[in-house]
Order: sequence, then structure tokens, then C-alpha cells
Amino acid sequence: MKQEQITKIVNKYYPLICADYNSTALIDFHYNIYERLSGEKGMTGEVCAHAEYDWNKDKIYIYTSRMKCEEDIIRSLIHECVHSTQSKILFDLYYQLGETYDTHPYEIEARNAEENWKDYKWKEFDEWMDALGEKNGYTEY
Repeated sequence: MKQEQITKIVNKYYPLICADYNSTALIDFHYNIYERLSGEKGMTGEVCAHAEYDWNKDKIYIYTSRMKCEEDIIRSLIHECVHSTQSKILFDLYYQLGETYDTHPYEIEARNAEENWKDYKWKEFDEWMDALGEKNGYTEY
């Protein structure tokens, strides 16, 4: 997806997701984690996340090279919003105690929350229906 499309989708859904997950994180776009960390355009590597939350800056980094569809974007926003409400101290401690990405309780919570991505598609439909009703009036039965 192009940056313009990704930005449009983020602008559309992120305010709803922020409100639902009580997040104050800002969004920052980068092509991938390697470009962000190195500052060099065109930098690549073997593994790349879809997104990342930075506790120190209260910022979500969206890696545009990984965003292939609207679902990827919404899931990533939800996942990182969940992290934005979790304790950084406990997050790090779980890893120190031997948890992996697959077994880490905070990662499990964030992945489970991603399954709510479809809820935002329904909200869009409900808002559209409400706007249509306001515009054209409601039929009484």
C-alpha cells in the first residue's frame, strides 16, 4: 500500500481505536524498522515488525512496508495501543524471566485484542447508516 492510503486509513480508524483502548500514543510512519533505527533510506534486514510501541516517547511506529491491506493497519494499531497501556517494567521483566514473543502475557493480550479489528469496520457501517438516516429521514414501522 502507498503511504497516502495508509495515512488515510490511520486517520479514519485511529481516533476510534485510541478511545476504545484509552491510548494517548502518537503515530509515526517509517518504511521499516531498519530505516528508522539507522536513519538511512533503503536500509533492510531479515525480519521486520508491522509496528512497534515506544514507551519512552509514547509513540507507535507503523512500518509501511508491512502494511498490505486495511486489516494489517487496524490490527497493528490495536496491538500497539494495547502495549501503550501496559507496564514497561513488567513487559521487560517477562522477557527477562524467559518469556518469548509467543508466550509473553502482554503479547498474547495484544494479539487477542487484534481480533477486534472487524468491530471498527462495523462502526464505520453504523456511522454511515446514521448519517444516511439523518440526511434522508427515518422510516417508521
